[in-house]
Amino acid sequence: QFLGLTVSELTDAQRQELKLRGGVRVDAVTEPASRAGLNEGDVILAVANTEIKNVKEFEAVLSRLDKTKPVAILLRRGEWAQYTLIRPLK
Repeated sequence: QFLGLTVSELTDAQRQELKLRGGVRVDAVTEPASRAGLNEGDVILAVANTEIKNVKEFEAVLSRLDKTKPVAILLRRGEWAQYTLIRPLK
């Protein structure tokens, strides 16, 4: 996958603990996501300004992206939420 991310569904317990309605958990990170600072265990809340509720939505949004352009990701790590930019490998 061009962003270098493997994701899975959040469990209901994880959603409650993080007080989230949706998002996907990062299971594995390779280039270029690791270069953008994403870590295993981060939760992705939005991709390209589109809120992500589950893996199906995550994959649907990715399928519509220009795979040559940087992608804005809103991620949650612990108590912090932040935007980061993933630049696809050339």
